[in-house]
Amino acid sequence: MCSITASAVELVEVKALNGKVSINAPKDFGPMPDDILEFKYPSTRRPTEVLSDETGGVTLVFNHTNNSMAPSDVKNAHVAISKIFHNMYPSATWIRDEVIVQNNQTFMVLELITPAIDTEIHNIMYGTSVDGRFLLTAFNTTVEQSEQWLPIGKKIMASLSISE
Repeated sequence: MCSITASAVELVEVKALNGKVSINAPKDFGPMPDDILEFKYPSTRRPTEVLSDETGGVTLVFNHTNNSMAPSDVKNAHVAISKIFHNMYPSATWIRDEVIVQNNQTFMVLELITPAIDTEIHNIMYGTSVDGRFLLTAFNTTVEQSEQWLPIGKKIMASLSISE
């Protein structure tokens, strides 16, 4: 397995959701291959856009849901969504569970390690309002790859900005 360092991965600005979301993503990331997408995300829970490395083990996910949310609702939504995640993943290791302001936008942030079929996943999730609807953006890496990818994932998520 090749070792990747944060400085070796070139980040480029990527626009999502018709240019309303801007984030710095690895230059080598592309749309997740359909076969991996269908396996990881059953059709009823498939996100709006998924970028990944060639293995699908490291992903950047955008899910612009149909759930209405005003910017002023982010703090209240955080309480409810945090409770859902705590109930869904009682064995999760929690790193962050907070509301922050980043790039002039309010985001809820959930960072946790959850069990998966054959490994554990380190998730960094940011939620906010875009066009009056809930947007969840997540960086995910397997724990096996987290030593190399976590510093990069944190830089990626720190670059997330919304323009409405």
